[in-house]
Amino acid sequence: MPSEAAASLPLLVLSGSPYEVGRQYGSLMRQELERTVTLGASALRPVLTKLGMKAQDVTARMSGLAALLPLDVHEELQGIADTSGIARETLLYYALILDIVSGAPIGCSQFAVLGQATAHGNVLHGHNLDIPYPTLAGLMQPCCIIYRVTGRIPYVSITFWAGALGACAGMNAEGLSLGINVPVAPMDRRTFYPLTFQNRELLSRARTMDEASRILEGLPRGGSWNLMLAHRSGTAQVWEQTGPYSGQYRTGVGKDFVVSSNHLVAAHKQAQGHEAAALEMLQEMQEDSIHRYRRMEQLIGERWGHITLDTAVEFLRDCGEPSGGASPSMRTLCRADNVLSMAYEPTTLTMDFAAGGIPAALERRRRLALRPLFQDRLPEVESASAAPVQPVGRFPMLGTARQAGGRERTFDLQEDVYLQEHLVNGTPVLPGAAAIEWLAEVAALVGSGEVAELRDVSLEKFIRVRPDRPVQAQVRSEPRGEGWELSAYVDIHHPRGLVLRPEVLHYRASVLLGPRPDRRVEPGFGAARGPDGEIPFSRSYVEDAYFHVGERFRRVDWISYLSPRQAIACLRVPEPDGYFASVPRARFWVDPFFLDGCFQLAGTLGILHNLRAPVPKAARRLSLGCDPKPGERLWCRAELTREEGELLYYDFTVWNEAGRVCLEAHDYCSISVDAYTPQQKSSLVSSLDPSGFLRAQRSLAHG
Repeated sequence: MPSEAAASLPLLVLSGSPYEVGRQYGSLMRQELERTVTLGASALRPVLTKLGMKAQDVTARMSGLAALLPLDVHEELQGIADTSGIARETLLYYALILDIVSGAPIGCSQFAVLGQATAHGNVLHGHNLDIPYPTLAGLMQPCCIIYRVTGRIPYVSITFWAGALGACAGMNAEGLSLGINVPVAPMDRRTFYPLTFQNRELLSRARTMDEASRILEGLPRGGSWNLMLAHRSGTAQVWEQTGPYSGQYRTGVGKDFVVSSNHLVAAHKQAQGHEAAALEMLQEMQEDSIHRYRRMEQLIGERWGHITLDTAVEFLRDCGEPSGGASPSMRTLCRADNVLSMAYEPTTLTMDFAAGGIPAALERRRRLALRPLFQDRLPEVESASAAPVQPVGRFPMLGTARQAGGRERTFDLQEDVYLQEHLVNGTPVLPGAAAIEWLAEVAALVGSGEVAELRDVSLEKFIRVRPDRPVQAQVRSEPRGEGWELSAYVDIHHPRGLVLRPEVLHYRASVLLGPRPDRRVEPGFGAARGPDGEIPFSRSYVEDAYFHVGERFRRVDWISYLSPRQAIACLRVPEPDGYFASVPRARFWVDPFFLDGCFQLAGTLGILHNLRAPVPKAARRLSLGCDPKPGERLWCRAELTREEGELLYYDFTVWNEAGRVCLEAHDYCSISVDAYTPQQKSSLVSSLDPSGFLRAQRSLAHG
């Protein structure tokens, strides 16, 4: 038989929550991960150079892709970081680099046969993965990983190198196998759901071919790829994507096979005009790909009705006509640059694979019966891993379900590092904007909808987090009228740790779910400027005073005062990274730091009004509009509308370059705290109003 069971390839079996799986992976693969980091930069540089991607392009693309990754991936990355000692951002780079270079020409061949084409009627799926970039050869260190993540379908994935967490090839416990090819097409510069993690979603969630198709249809697809799917029920199909265009072809009546290589068969036909002509021309130029496509059809025809798993492996090892004694070339199924070779029998959950020397298809192979490995039992590698630790609070804000109902979340300075950049009187506290985010995310979860508006927001108390004591908080939700009533509670502790008052209300709001209106600002709404135009926003206006904010919270680039009660500012939408990369679609806002930047802008009007610290207190209504994009510039116009005792009230509007409203706030409220020294007050005035424009206007108004 073409498979040698003694072939060597690392096999990991990982079980538990995403975080626990990450911890196991980081502990077991620490040396391999360190090798990837050591060799990665020099190995990848020629590929990035060939694609014309500079360092800033890679960073921007990584940020955009990371923002679309689901929470479980970020939890897994955190687990790997905690046990491997490698920075989370570094791990994120090597997890996403295959998707960052998505569209780079790679030669691969796939076929699926079923029904009358096979000896026993079982579905068979063969896949050779080839990488025509010699510099990557030294980086290659394949590993076979069995994932048994809590609440997900168990699946197997074969990786190129340590830290490449996405799936290019694999099969799940429901008998769904998949593999990707990369067709030749213009690189898609848009931000789309990372392909290799799209494949993870399919393997871990799809039980049928229809479910797989629904998942694909629901994702923001892009890039250039041919994805072959086969299922034990007796179906196989190829899903093609090139930029915004997709197309499919599949097995059907009288056709018990499909094949795929590195040219498009269906997707490019959806294009129009010059794009269609360019794509059509590119397909016609792929002589190598077309040759392999026809060779697979020829091999299947020659062995029709007698194809077994062993036969599928023979196809993968094909180097042309046997009589010619040919060696692998770029036009044969077993290419000279083949790095992974897999054959699946989904009906019996059997996988046959090879990796090692190039071409891998000619190397010693290993055949695995996956059914026992997919069972929910302790992993074989458990003894080698550190004891799993339950993850504590990180973004997104959602937290975990409570047995008594609602959600709970632990805030810990070692995990929620951003709190160390948000100080009130020197103490790390949860930003009011982050509390708003938390309530909104819980409402989106329990109401299964998109957040459109928050009303009657009340920020009763700060959640203070001491370095020596994590703080546990909970959110409760109740249906109320058109939406949900949310409230957050925290125990009040004595400095020695005793609970003085249990479950004290800290935040509350009413959340409405539903479609968001498409509103626009009036022409000229943001055109007016003060006599000195725009001035750099003094982000140090809170430094060493009552407030202190670090770099994560610095979103305002410049500010311009229209009058003592009106200001306009330009704000940056953050590029998600690190702890803050996960941006679920149900979020109330792009991230709490941006909303905090709007509060800072309004706060400058409060400071110049009475030289007192403006502490966020409440908001009557926060209404969402269109979603901003990472890296986009937005504008915010704030107005101090009235003063009632110690309370100041503001309205502000945020919009994009097209004039579309992203957020409107009505009666955002701050309470004035007399916290500044005379020296600080003088510094604040000179920082915020260096030209004296506002003071002069105020004098004229009272003259």
